[in-house]
Amino acid sequence: MSGSLDLSRFRPPESFLEIAERLETEGFEAWAVGGSIRDQCALEIGGAAYLPASDWDLATNAHPEEVMHLFRRTVPVGIEHGTVGVLSGDVLVEVTTFRRDIETDGRHATVVFAEEIEQDLERRDFTINAIAWRPSTNELRDPTGGVADLTAGLLRAVGTAEDRFREDYLRVLRGFRFAGRFDLEIESETASAMAEAVAGLGRLSAERIREELMKVLADPVPSSALDFYATSGALTHWYPEVAVAAEDREIWLKTVASVDEVPSHRPALRLARWLVQTAVEPDARAAAAHSLTDRLRFSNADQKRVVHLVRHYLPFVGPLDSSSQQRRWLAEVEDAWRDVIRLHIADARALRSDRGAGYIAATWRAVHEEILSGAALSIGDLAIDGDDVLGLGVVHGPIVGLLLEELLEQVIEDPEANKRDRLLEEAQRLIELGSLAGARPPDPSGG
Repeated sequence: MSGSLDLSRFRPPESFLEIAERLETEGFEAWAVGGSIRDQCALEIGGAAYLPASDWDLATNAHPEEVMHLFRRTVPVGIEHGTVGVLSGDVLVEVTTFRRDIETDGRHATVVFAEEIEQDLERRDFTINAIAWRPSTNELRDPTGGVADLTAGLLRAVGTAEDRFREDYLRVLRGFRFAGRFDLEIESETASAMAEAVAGLGRLSAERIREELMKVLADPVPSSALDFYATSGALTHWYPEVAVAAEDREIWLKTVASVDEVPSHRPALRLARWLVQTAVEPDARAAAAHSLTDRLRFSNADQKRVVHLVRHYLPFVGPLDSSSQQRRWLAEVEDAWRDVIRLHIADARALRSDRGAGYIAATWRAVHEEILSGAALSIGDLAIDGDDVLGLGVVHGPIVGLLLEELLEQVIEDPEANKRDRLLEEAQRLIELGSLAGARPPDPSGG
């Protein structure tokens, strides 16, 4: 039943409709299922201001080999589970045969093909995800009452809640995400079953945990879902560094409020702000961020970026600091300076502090002016390089880098010093003074 929903307002992409129409023409059923229909219903019911665009997935009674026979361009994206990717132009639509579970182990399910859409819907996790719409007839199937639950603001498991979570423990975290995204109250039996199933989160793979977290961080307002993580005890299984920090409720609430204020299209930046709370000292924060991102098997590039941001969140620089202090800060944070400032902008917005926001804006202008001035901020910006240092008779090795670092310190203090002749003269002076012991090779004559 569709109730008061205006199904004519559902707007799937043309590529989806073309594939669905071809299946129907050949005598098969074609149903839109999953997140796209849930989001469409939520928009109709609550007029949500923003929902992420969902991929439109299709369920059918056609078997995979029949789907591949009907369409010329297909990809077996998950054929062992009945899913075939059908290409329409540049768009890939996942077409999955109706399924029902026959065995589960908390991580994976063994499925067989089903004959009816209701059987497929009744194997899903929550009622709001167990809704299907058939474009050819404009018919909505909702055997578990998902539309009514969305209308009432409830998150309810399909069937027996304990069974749903034992089938796949990731559903606990998915439930927190859906409850947070749609501002839903978790129905009592579902909440109790989720609380019991939290202990099974440790059986999941790091990759699945990571992907679920990043989905939360990409939502418009992730704080509600993150707070479910904290209050349920879920943090202790995969996020022990954050779990310790979350024990201080005041700091925790300020942290997740700041996370909300980081733009949703920057989930990695949101992750960094979430991890700032793990320690006061920069090195300790960086160690905690590295431990967590490594445990969740983030790519090396993502780990490096997040750890760098967490380390350099503080100490911060301000518009009243000297130009040399601002340049020194820029040299330390490197290309991440914009993102570090964005983290502090989020803090000011979370505190609803116009004064704080003005201070951060002034900081942005000040450091940006330093960058526009062309001042040297890295060894690569110096007017001399390692070859020049070697030309002064310095031996190959770490001493070359140490000498260049000392020269950079002087140039950061006085940008006018970044001239080739002056730097060579200063390098020679440092060597002669013996400030860099071992810079010269030993004299073979013993003199």
